[in-house]
This record gives sequence, structure tokens and C-alpha cells, in this order.
Amino acid sequence: MKIGLYANMELPGSLAIARDASALLSGGDVVEGSTASKLGRKGIELEEMDADILLVIGGDGTMLKTFMRTPIPLLGINSGNVGFLTESRKDSLRDVFQRLREGRYRIEEKLKVSTAVDGVRMPDAVNESVVHSSAIGKVRHFEITVGRNRVGIVRSDGIIVSTPTGSTSYSLSAGGPIVDPSASVIVITPLAPYGISSRPIVCGADSKIVLKIVGERGCMLVIDGQVEHPLSGGEKLEFSASASRARFVRFDHDFYRRIHSKLTG
Repeated sequence: MKIGLYANMELPGSLAIARDASALLSGGDVVEGSTASKLGRKGIELEEMDADILLVIGGDGTMLKTFMRTPIPLLGINSGNVGFLTESRKDSLRDVFQRLREGRYRIEEKLKVSTAVDGVRMPDAVNESVVHSSAIGKVRHFEITVGRNRVGIVRSDGIIVSTPTGSTSYSLSAGGPIVDPSASVIVITPLAPYGISSRPIVCGADSKIVLKIVGERGCMLVIDGQVEHPLSGGEKLEFSASASRARFVRFDHDFYRRIHSKLTG
């Protein structure tokens, strides 16, 4: 078992957690370069890291950004706010290492959404791809097709295309459903739709979703809150399930308990 360590040093408290985690690493474990420089250790670039599991110290944004850089299964140690995608708290590091060394964990493979703009592939999304107006409060018209079926024109501030993992994130705040992680689906959620007829749509994961921006009106494509791509209007965007998966290291099997502990109160 080779464990990697990466910490988002921009978050308060991450350095202290990284120091504690570093003290629990064995000789064969590896540390990401920028993290290692803060710890006085030898490091390696994240993209070049060879590890069985990567401990990521940070919040949900750190997890999403890291998934874009490596296929290694991630175990999140929360040093952010909600930390829905993270698995453990900073005060349980010793237990985390013991579970990993003893093999008392499981790997959850999660669906990712592939996004293409006029045929050009963008980074995959673990949570969601969002197309929204580039101007605050300006409604845009989006023509949506699912497979061979034309859904119609949706007038809204934007459209969220989310995975089951992302159903508890931006899509939820926009009125989308909470999706059980065992479901293989993609959710289309209008963002502040005009009129009462536009509702979220749950599609099978084998669906190909095509979205056309009607007219030359500026929009922005945002993937997992990390990658922004400006759109001038008129582009065709295609969404589908990616061939790759996001791999999470999990100790807790209860998705609904996670919802209660992370999203209520």
C-alpha cells in the first residue's frame, strides 16, 4: 500500500493537518511537490505520482480540482467548510491510516460527465457542467435534445448538467433532485427558469444530451466550478457519460447519513 499526500495550502489549517499526516507516512509513501516544499520533504508532481491512494487535505473544490489532475483514488480530509466529497475529519488521521494499512476501506467509482463544445472535448465533470448567462440577470434561450428527442426551448439563466454525485451540489440549490449514488443517471436542471413549465429532467446515463445556445448571446461554461470557458452564443454543447470514472475511497456506507450530517443544520 503506497499512500500519496496532497494539501491545499491556500486553506487555513491545511498546513497543520499536512504535518500531522506527514508524520504518519511510511518510507514508501509519496508527497506532492508543493505540499512537500512546505513540509521540508522531497516531493513529486501530482500528475507523475504513483500511489494506490491519495490523501487530499482541503474541501470539495480541492477534491474536484484534484480529480482533474490524477486518476488515483482520492480520500478527502476536510479542512474546508461543508466537505461533502471528503471522507474524514482532521482529528481522525491516525484511524484513517490504520484503516488504509489494514485494507478496511472500499473504492466507489462515480460517473463523470463528458462535455464537448462544437466538437472540442473539455475536462470531465465529477459534479456538474453549467452553462449560464455571462451577464447577471439576463435570460438566455437554450434548445435541448436528449437522444433523438427534442425537449424544447428552455428560457433560463442557465442549464446545469449534473452527475448523481453533483445532485447534492449546485443542482440541488437550483431545485434539482437528490439522486441516490447507485443510480446511473444524468440530471438536467434549469437555472432560474422563466415560466412554470421548465422542470429538472433525469436521463439515463447512456443518453446523449445536446444543448444549443439560441442567438449570439454571451454565456459561460463552468465545469466543476474550476474551469471556465466563454461562449459567444450559437455553440452546440454535447454532454454524455464519460468513459472514465472518479474513484473515491470510502469508509462510510450510508449516503443518507452523509446528507443529514453535511447538508442539514
